[in-house]
Formats: sequence, structure tokens, C-alpha cells
Amino acid sequence: MPEQIALVFGDQKIEYGRLLEAVKRLAAGLHSLGVAQGDRVAIMLPNLPHFPISYYATLYLGAVPVPLNIMSHQKALAYYLQQSGAKAIISWTGFLPHVLKAVRESPGCGQVIILGDRMPASCVPLTRLMAQSQPMAEPCAVAEQDPAVICYTMGSSEEELGAVLSYAALESNAATCCEMFHLTAEDKVAGVMPLFHPLGQTLAMNAVFISAATLVLAPKFVAASVIEMIAANRVTFLPAAPGMFRALADCTQVPAETPSLKLCLSYGGYLATEVLHAFESKFNTLILESYGLTEAGPLVSAHRLNLDRKIGSVGLPLIGVDIQIRDEQGAPLRPNQIGEIWINSPSNMTGYYGYPQQTAERLKNGWLFSGDMGYLDEDHYLFIQERKDDIIIKGGFHIYSFEVEAILKQHFEVAEVAVVATPDSVQGSEVKAYVVRKPGGTCGSEELIDFCRNNLPFYKSPRYIEFCDQLPKSPTGRVLKHQLRKRAATGRQGPKESK
Repeated sequence: MPEQIALVFGDQKIEYGRLLEAVKRLAAGLHSLGVAQGDRVAIMLPNLPHFPISYYATLYLGAVPVPLNIMSHQKALAYYLQQSGAKAIISWTGFLPHVLKAVRESPGCGQVIILGDRMPASCVPLTRLMAQSQPMAEPCAVAEQDPAVICYTMGSSEEELGAVLSYAALESNAATCCEMFHLTAEDKVAGVMPLFHPLGQTLAMNAVFISAATLVLAPKFVAASVIEMIAANRVTFLPAAPGMFRALADCTQVPAETPSLKLCLSYGGYLATEVLHAFESKFNTLILESYGLTEAGPLVSAHRLNLDRKIGSVGLPLIGVDIQIRDEQGAPLRPNQIGEIWINSPSNMTGYYGYPQQTAERLKNGWLFSGDMGYLDEDHYLFIQERKDDIIIKGGFHIYSFEVEAILKQHFEVAEVAVVATPDSVQGSEVKAYVVRKPGGTCGSEELIDFCRNNLPFYKSPRYIEFCDQLPKSPTGRVLKHQLRKRAATGRQGPKESK
């Protein structure tokens, strides 16, 4: 149905016919620049129509898109380009300073294709490349297990690794999303998740276009603007991160009426119960909580529309996905016992690009070791507890940081908190909390430590508190605890630390 609207961006509407035409033209343009089947093409673009056009043009050519975080600076970009062996990069003029410096350090990246005006002569204008190219007649033939996309993730290491997802993995995850969330051509899906994020690609792009639905793009997340976008375009489905739901629930601007919004999906971290209830009450809709990770394609579990919802759970395994909870020796655990989440899914990555040893550490006999801790209840609902790396081992005792965080959040002056391990010469590790106070808050370290000791066993209470203006977060709002662990390992310690 070429006349069906595929993309909405502000006042711009792009039909499926025009979208396919643009994809074919850019595929031909990339081919004319020497990009061939199997080559990697880095894509560093905001949530603009040119992102899906570039993504699918690369796939149409049989090349491999490498979506990059738009907040990446020169050092990280150079690593991505070098490690992936990218032959070209498609980006925007606003990112040029970082891109050009990174390309100079990456001799294999011979083509810089830029969206926008005012670029060096060495760059290729994206819109001109599309306009001057004749549409490529047929897509390159590929096999189901061929690499389709490389998505960089922290994985379980301190170095970002490129998870390789096959065509079969992308198709499986997207098709399952279509079935689970009942997506049809009548739906309009809000594109507020960054498209470089795996869920943005799987749900906002692949699942939407498979079902011939409409993607309504938000160039950046601003709560009031997103509410207006939902109302103006009669959006029916909103996949978003927990921090986004909090911002929408807290938005003080008089909300536009959003009767079209029938379903939401929360992905990418813990959604506080009070946020869930506040959002659902404010917008008269339903949030389904979910779980996944880049290496698993990414969606692994979610609540169902036609089954009971258990608040605090991330739902049931997707159709065709098997989840087991295992102990440190790899033995399966009984219901309600906490262990590592192992995943057997048709959407699992084939491995980390260029890292066979790390691949072998995460994949075994079709099973992916998630690095996340959790449990399955008697009904097979999954409950997430902790990243394996975030467990604090103090004097032989295992401390789950989420338990300490839950107590600190009960203090009336605490806005946000993240708890990590910090080295200790006696205990091996100690408990440290990074705290963001609410506006006007004056609580000190001693007060918060005493508060914890009144509500937790002594050994679980933080020994150190550090106040900060904000916590480091990913583009989707996930707290980057690996950065805090590094900070805790190198910084001074003291119970009266403050900023």
C-alpha cells in the first residue's frame, strides 16, 4: 500500500511508496561510492526520517548498518569506526566536529556522508546523493544468518562491544512484537526512543513497517512536546523508557487530550510503581512492563494484553523464547530463587564482532548469559533484581544494591540514588551511595546513613554517601553504574563526602 503514511515528522508526512523510493536511491548512491555487500556503514543521526532511510538503504545493499549513539564524542566514535571496520559514516552537520576527528583516526572509513548544509568538500551531501542516484532495482540477496546490524553495548565488560544480530534475529523479534502488541496498519507509534537504540530499531521501525503502521517521530524527548505530538497525531502506542514515563507523568503543563493512546510499553530499567499508576491515571491508558538486552535482539519478556499483569514483574517470556534462572555453577534454580537469567531466543546475537573470547563467555549451546539477576515465580513471570556486576560482595555477604536504593528513596529529601561497590581493604568492598537531593534538600551523609541503619541490617547500610547534581545516564535514562563504580574506585572515601 504505497499511499499509506509510513512516517510523520512535524508537518511532514512520507508515504510507504516515497520511503521505499528514497531507500532504493540511497542504496544505489552508497553503491556508487564503493560500499558493497557485507561492508559496515556507521549511522549517527538523530530521530529524523533520514535515519530509517539510511538504515534500510544499507540493508537493501546487503551492507551492515552500525547505529551509533548521537552523544558519542571523538574518542568513542574513532573506536566504533575502527573496531567495526566501517567503510562509510552517515551523519549530520551538527556532529561534524567529532565525526571528522574520528574519521581522521580511522583510515578505513573512506566516505563521510552528511545531512545538512555547510560541510567540507571532502564530505558527500546525503540529500544530493539520493537525488542524483537512480533507484536500485532489487535488494541484494542475503541469508537468514547473515549479519544484519551491529549494535554497540557495554555487555558485561567495561569496554563497548558490537553485538551482531542476524536477519533472522531482527525478523523474529519484530514479528513477535507485531503479534504481541496487536500492531496493525491503523496504529500510530510514537518514536521517542532513540532510533540508534535496539528497541528503537526493533519496535519503532521494524515492527511498525512490517505491520504497515505509521511511525510518528520526535526529534528529541521533551515531555510537553511529546504530549502534544501524541494528541495531534492520534498516537495509539507509546514505547518508552521509565524516565520518559516519569517526565510525562510529572509534566505540569495542562495536558492535551490523548484519547487515542491505548497502550504503552516500558523498557530499559525499573519503572517505579508510583510512576506507573500516576501515568496511567493521567493519560487513561495501560503500561506493559518489559525486559530485554541488546544481545537478545533486544526484547525478551513483556506483559500480555490478554493475561494478568503483575506489577513489579517484566512479564512472561516472548513467544519462542525460553528463560531459565541458574546458579553460579549453571544449575537451574526453582521458582522464586534468585540467580542469573539465561536466555534461549531466536533473536539472540550471533556474537560480538571481532571478540571471539567475549562471545564464548556469553553464548553457550544457544543460551545467552544475560549478566542480569532475577527470578521466575510459579507462573513463570520474570522479576528483575540486579545486574550481576552490581552485586556488592562485602565480607563474603552478597548485597543487592536495589535493596539499599529502595530504602534511600523513602527519605523525603532524596530525588535519585545509585548504590555501588567501592574497594575496601578489610571487607573487600563497601557500600557507597550517590545521591541527588530534591530541590531545597539539605540532608547530610550522617542523616542518610542513620536512616538506612534504622531500616536495613547494619552490613547492608552504606558507609559512604556522595552528593551530586545528577547521575550519569544513557540516552534512555538508565543509570550508568559502571561509570560510578570507576568513580568510586578512584575517588576519596569518607562518610561526610558531599558536593
